[in-house]
Amino acid sequence: MLLGPIVGALFGCQPRSTKFFIDDHRDGASATRYFEAFPECYYCIDAHKHVDIVGLRRTGGDTDNPGTEPAVQVIHIRQVWEANPGTTFAEESMINATVNYMIVGPEGGMSFEGGGFVSHRENRHETELTGKLESSALTPLRQAGAGSDLFERVAVTGTFVAQRDKRQVVRILNEMKRLFGPRPRYFHPPTDPDLR
Repeated sequence: MLLGPIVGALFGCQPRSTKFFIDDHRDGASATRYFEAFPECYYCIDAHKHVDIVGLRRTGGDTDNPGTEPAVQVIHIRQVWEANPGTTFAEESMINATVNYMIVGPEGGMSFEGGGFVSHRENRHETELTGKLESSALTPLRQAGAGSDLFERVAVTGTFVAQRDKRQVVRILNEMKRLFGPRPRYFHPPTDPDLR
């Protein structure tokens, strides 16, 4: 079952780690909150200064957990603009990133996608990025295999410590693209007022 890795994992707070809260919002019910630590987290920055942050968590299917099914969870945050304190007006309802939360198990998987607001700071050696996903609103958009009806609407928040490693970011995202197909294309609004 795909939900097992989520429900069964409550971890204590550890300094300088990547951890996300997943809030399941089902119609007519109060939100249920899950917590996951992501032991792997990587980032890269492209030529346009867009930042890709990828958190990866693998559970089950190994000798440490006999009888469990292997599952993978991936959180991908793509920041398309950065708020600069003191210069850019920012408030909690703003969106500056696309957010994907992907869960894959033996029977299939689901990708929950939407927008959110992320803030971060890179160390002076440009090797580590620490930050916070402050808000997001996601819905199921792409399915692999049988998929699952784990959630209807999801809000993901949390903190991350990512290591700069473009190769790992590309490898993980290519694997998710192979499973789920290409991501929807997101466009900036047109600059011509007649096209708005």
